[in-house]
Amino acid sequence: MKLSASVELLFREAGPDHGERIRAAADAGIDTVEIWQHSDKDLASIEKALNDTGSRLWTLLIEGRATLADAKTHESFLDNVRAAAVVARRLGCDRIVTGSGVGLPYMRRAVQHRTVVDALKAGADIAAEHGVVIVLENLNTKVDHPGTLFDTTAECLQAIREVGSPGLALLYDMYHSLQMGETPEREVAEAIDLVSHVQIADLPERTEPGTGEIDWEARLRSLRDLGYTGPVGLEYVPTTASLASLAHIQQIAAAL
Repeated sequence: MKLSASVELLFREAGPDHGERIRAAADAGIDTVEIWQHSDKDLASIEKALNDTGSRLWTLLIEGRATLADAKTHESFLDNVRAAAVVARRLGCDRIVTGSGVGLPYMRRAVQHRTVVDALKAGADIAAEHGVVIVLENLNTKVDHPGTLFDTTAECLQAIREVGSPGLALLYDMYHSLQMGETPEREVAEAIDLVSHVQIADLPERTEPGTGEIDWEARLRSLRDLGYTGPVGLEYVPTTASLASLAHIQQIAAAL
């Protein structure tokens, strides 16, 4: 099973330049990487590092973190989709990440859901025109993202099905899912075709696999048995040096 590393959280020992972090990841045997926002980064350095190492950028974020339940945010959201899509294509990346944003306490949930779907549909059309896919991420409200509207995998999948576009798929974040009491067997067994990427971190502290309470061998085997064939993204806060933090999950992934 292939692994992908978020160079926002991993390989910080290489310094602030994300190109250098990509090189450090490649030296550690990981040639698939992820970044968050693009506007604060040296894109030329990232592009050169990707080319020099033969690495691939798997995801980057759509900036803005818009509250998509508010229709007044949709224009800026779509502008951010366009900007992310252009950068993604430059860097050879196929997936741009968003969440639903927070909910609005004064509006019925069903109305909010439809409003988010409207934004995602328009965004998916733009993404498809640029040859990329928006991946909608489930985010937990119990620990990390209080107030997020789409905090369950089921609601994300419902929205993706309602949009019905090749420009929209699921980023199944297993850490957030497990924090919400979900399991991959329940959540994505009937929707693996809609899962474009998976990310993991251990519970309860979002640290590296092997430091918490999750049996990652069982979880990743289950994911593989469900039919997921893409890389597994490592988006955790390491408790030790990045290279040392990889040992447990690399051993498991190599055996699957």
